[in-house]
This record gives sequence, C-alpha cells and structure tokens, in this order.
Amino acid sequence: MWKRFGVLIFLLFMISACSSKTHAVPSGYHSYNMEKVSSAVEQLEFQPDLPEYIPVPMISVVSDIYQDEGTELMDLSFYTPDNDLLTIKFSQEEIDTPWIAPEELSILDNIDGFYEDNRFSKKLTWEKDGVTYLMTYRASVASEAGNEQSVTRQQLVEVARSFHS
Repeated sequence: MWKRFGVLIFLLFMISACSSKTHAVPSGYHSYNMEKVSSAVEQLEFQPDLPEYIPVPMISVVSDIYQDEGTELMDLSFYTPDNDLLTIKFSQEEIDTPWIAPEELSILDNIDGFYEDNRFSKKLTWEKDGVTYLMTYRASVASEAGNEQSVTRQQLVEVARSFHS
C-alpha cells in the first residue's frame, strides 16, 4: 500500500512540476508557436527574452536574421488571418527607427520604453540586459477598411511585460 501511495505522490509531483512551467494565456491574448520561435532565436549570437503570448491570433510566423552595419538583428513576423502584422525585432545595439512623436512610459519598475501610435503603425521599444526590443503592429488595409483588429497601447505593454515575467 505504501508503495502505491509513494508512486501516486511522485506522479502528482511530476504533474505539478510540468504544469508550473506553462503560463496561462490571459483573455484577449493569443499563444503562438513557441517551439518554432525558440529554435529560430537559438541561431542568434545573443539570447533575447521571448513573449509568453501575443496580442493577435497568428496563422504563421516568419523569422529573419540579418546584419545591419555589422550588427546582428532578428525579426519575428506574426501574421493574422486578416493579414495584420506584428513584428518583434531584437538587437544588441540600439535599433534605428524613425519616430514621429514617441511617448515615454513604464513597462516594469526597472524597464522604461517608448510608444508611438501613428496612422501607419503602433510601436513599442525598450531595452533590457543589453538587448533592444522593438514591437510593431500594422493593421492590414482590409482591417483598416472596417474589419478592424485593433491592438491597443495597453496590449503592447502587457505583451512587453510578458517577455520578462
């Protein structure tokens, strides 16, 4: 009897250990192919954090590693069924991106970022542990015409927080 009890305790321990490594996706957010993204990121010379979830439903993700003036960068592009695009760019250097009217904001207690919402895109950038992150959301032309999948500033900030939780 004690042997069965020990096996039961061991199985319960293993189930709880496995389930503690997966995070529940909050309502209004979506999971993505973490395995595919992780294997793409492993090709980088540096290891950025990844989000626990994204603010849009994805049907495909495309990764691209490239050099810009000797700096290694990576783009992860998540496409939605409506062809909206969420791109996350990683670099060990500052990412040169044109800003029209950036707004400084707090992402976490120790992480500040810049946010911009213009008629073309919504962008959020921040830096942590020597890695610069730039998240950009662009609605497709079809979405802008009425089938809008609107991503809010708060959703981008929440996704940024999920990188470092």
